Amino acid sequence: MTSRIRGITVEIGGDTTKLQTALRNVDRELKSTQAQLRDVNKMLKLDPGNTDLMAQKQRLLGEAVKETKERLETLKTAAQQANGIFTLPTHTL
Repeated sequence: MTSRIRGITVEIGGDTTKLQTALRNVDRELKSTQAQLRDVNKMLKLDPGNTDLMAQKQRLLGEAVKETKERLETLKTAAQQANGIFTLPTHTL
């Protein structure tokens, strides 16, 4: 009779303080930018032809893209470090 492994759960008690801090800072910046974008969008509804507001919106959208990219890079770096540290040997049963 053969047995099958249905799933493996691995819990690692590592220190993730630096990752949490980095993500918290990026998330805080992103939330601030999103709040500013909401405000600009509300003002644009009242004055859709305002070129200053359109320029501000364009600048804020660029910041949001930059911050999102920074968050993604932080997560990629953490994943690469985790993969490098926690490589598990493969065995056949």
